[in-house]
Amino acid sequence: MRNFFIGLAVATLVVAFGNAAAKGSDWGSLYGYVDWTNDYRFYGMSSSSRQPVSQGGLHWSMPDNFYAGVFVSGARFKDFRGTSYETDFYAGRHVYFDNNDLNLELLFSAFPDAAGHPSYAPPGTIFRTYNFFEASAEFTRKFGALSLGEKLLGSPEYGSHTGTLLGVNTTVAYALNDWLKASAEWGHQWVTHGTDLSHWDIGAAATLRQQWVLELRYYDTDVGSSHCFFTNWCKPGLVAKVTYQFVVL
Repeated sequence: MRNFFIGLAVATLVVAFGNAAAKGSDWGSLYGYVDWTNDYRFYGMSSSSRQPVSQGGLHWSMPDNFYAGVFVSGARFKDFRGTSYETDFYAGRHVYFDNNDLNLELLFSAFPDAAGHPSYAPPGTIFRTYNFFEASAEFTRKFGALSLGEKLLGSPEYGSHTGTLLGVNTTVAYALNDWLKASAEWGHQWVTHGTDLSHWDIGAAATLRQQWVLELRYYDTDVGSSHCFFTNWCKPGLVAKVTYQFVVL
């Protein structure tokens, strides 16, 4: 299963870059963004110990609706490894038909500085990383200002040694006008080792001058502290994020 996901990721990247190269000088557009958030939430769970972090990334929109990008965020796991940031690499393609969008994506999440060594382990002991691959397919249909989305995702070997992960996310979004959008999401994850998790969030995002985005969201999960590393990372919280986006090329 793991080799299948890796092979699929390589194949997608080869097709995407090969397709762009075939277009000659038409390489699409490159966008960048930086943001600040008072809590970095990933599938409802805090990845920053409910503390503020800075984030940023690059997104490359290629011909024929292919895309690729990188996302970097601060992280605080409070682990012996001293993990302090996360780097995500992703690539995929949008398939549009009628008012529908089928988005196929592959993502690799890495934690480069997770290199600490616990005192109880013998020198030279090799620990598994938090890194993981994830594949997803998301189908979205628009009904005027309203859009409904359903996302299926899977990872052959998810982070924190939880084994195979399967998940489903449902999203409802409504554009109140050309600069304000409200949305809500519910999701559930099944993992081989560990605790299954349901999460949901609701909020709104305002876009100002096409470059600034102000977002306010409320997050919650059905997991208590005893199944969340004995922390408050899975407890509800109000998250504010400010994003500045710009065109690079």
